[in-house]
Amino acid sequence: MVTPSRVIRRHPLAVFAWGFVIMAFSLGAVGLMFGALADFPLADGAEPPPEMFGQLMAFQGVSMLLNVGQMFLAVVIWAATMRATLRIGQPDRFFFLRVGMDELRLAVVGLALFFGAYVAVIILVMLGFALGFTLWQINEPAAVIAGVVMTLALIVAVAVAMARLSLIAPATMMLKRFAFVEGWTLGKRQTLPLLALLVCTWLVYMALYFVAAFVIIVVLFASGVFAGFGQGAAPETFGDLFPTTGSVWAVVALLLILGSFVYGVVLTLLSAPFVSACRQLLDGAPSDSPQDGLP
Repeated sequence: MVTPSRVIRRHPLAVFAWGFVIMAFSLGAVGLMFGALADFPLADGAEPPPEMFGQLMAFQGVSMLLNVGQMFLAVVIWAATMRATLRIGQPDRFFFLRVGMDELRLAVVGLALFFGAYVAVIILVMLGFALGFTLWQINEPAAVIAGVVMTLALIVAVAVAMARLSLIAPATMMLKRFAFVEGWTLGKRQTLPLLALLVCTWLVYMALYFVAAFVIIVVLFASGVFAGFGQGAAPETFGDLFPTTGSVWAVVALLLILGSFVYGVVLTLLSAPFVSACRQLLDGAPSDSPQDGLP
């Protein structure tokens, strides 16, 4: 858990750059969405213009491309956080950002883990519903208790599985090959420490999330973004709901300056502890020692 603070302290510009890339892309996507819906009528009985349907269909296609682009950037930055954790203290003029085989392997690993977990959860939920429905026909109170127990068991099972699978991506990054077997094997007899690491990581993440959300809400109210809501004439189009241009740019500047660094901190927090744990399990070397850098 100390590793993220070391990465942030020694590579603050890289942390900022990671958050800035994602934040700028997300703000651009939001701007496109609001622009596409600006002429959508809100008045009672108003019909959208004929060309609106074509614009919405085009936006749907653009939205799908934006989702793909966001996933691509997420993988690139995920790899960058791992690379920085493995090279703590070593300078990198590109902020550890690359596009190569490491990123391709991580993308495959991420998709495999996501879809595998998704299918497993769906199967468990369906089995739970079937069991609950059967118990409901026999004894309703028992079915309710069983439902609560199965829900808690599913949450615990998902958390334990995430802990055991958490070393596959770092191992893939370090070994330069798909390391499904190696990552799973490294977690053997380490389930409780990895689960504790996962819980600690998410507790810190939630604390950062609520603090950041509070600060953003306070700033939004102070900037006057919400000042005009509920006042004046009823909006005729979706664009009439937009705040003033000055307020929008003030919020964008805040998100790109402060928000980017906070987002970079979160990305580092969610990645670095498991890279450090994987490195220590692989060779016993502390993750921030001078000799642990990759060539």
